[in-house]
Amino acid sequence: MSYTANESDQYHFLYDPTLYAYDTTFFKTISGNVGCRDGKIRVRGGRANTTSQMFIGDFSFKVSIPTAPSAGDSRIFGLYSRAQGNRNAVYFFISGSNFYARSYGSSSPTYEQTTLSWSSAWTNTATEFTIRWRIDRVEFLINGNVVAKHCEYIPEQRMLPIYLSNEGSDALDFLFIEGKNIRKYFTANANFYSSTTSTSTSTSSSTSSSTSSTSSSTSSSTSSSTSSSTSSSTSSSTSSSTSSSTSSTSSSTSSSTSSSTTL
Repeated sequence: MSYTANESDQYHFLYDPTLYAYDTTFFKTISGNVGCRDGKIRVRGGRANTTSQMFIGDFSFKVSIPTAPSAGDSRIFGLYSRAQGNRNAVYFFISGSNFYARSYGSSSPTYEQTTLSWSSAWTNTATEFTIRWRIDRVEFLINGNVVAKHCEYIPEQRMLPIYLSNEGSDALDFLFIEGKNIRKYFTANANFYSSTTSTSTSTSSSTSSSTSSTSSSTSSSTSSSTSSSTSSSTSSSTSSSTSSSTSSTSSSTSSSTSSSTTL
């Protein structure tokens, strides 16, 4: 999935599984079963991160949670980096029969947590859960209504990936994931560096070859023309030879440059 923005823009994206299915350039499966089913990202006994990382913004998850929280459930969706562990994270969290909004700061594994009351209207129904991450606070919303606000333990100004997890064997379905008003957005793929190196090497080689060819052709043509011109004793012959040499040099240079650009 590609994205283009002007430098002055804040970043926005809509990950629509009906268009992109389970794009492995955007998602990385950590474990278990994660994929696309019926136009939805389905997480069944698995976990996944995005390869993209983001900083500050509004992050919405349209999710169908199959059952009300109950014993044995463990589901997480939000922003979390496994490398940082229990630091700099913010997410919705179902643990057993409890439903939480949780956030971490940067200095310790201490978290700020709000227990949320489950509504039967959210069970097995597409529901929009949103995290508004700001420099001084984090707000949690469900279907546009603020259900929690954290100001004490919030992520510092650091890039974070989106994280999806469902430890149960039932299906946790994401109809879409949307990011809006994102301050910074970083994306990479496995071939980023090798691709750049290859292009650079190819361009350098082509340019060098073209320059060498042009120089050799120009030198040869000029030398031949001068020799021919010297052998001739009339002005008209010299003029004709010089003209021919100039035309030949120009033609050779043009041909070599054109060939290099095409390759």
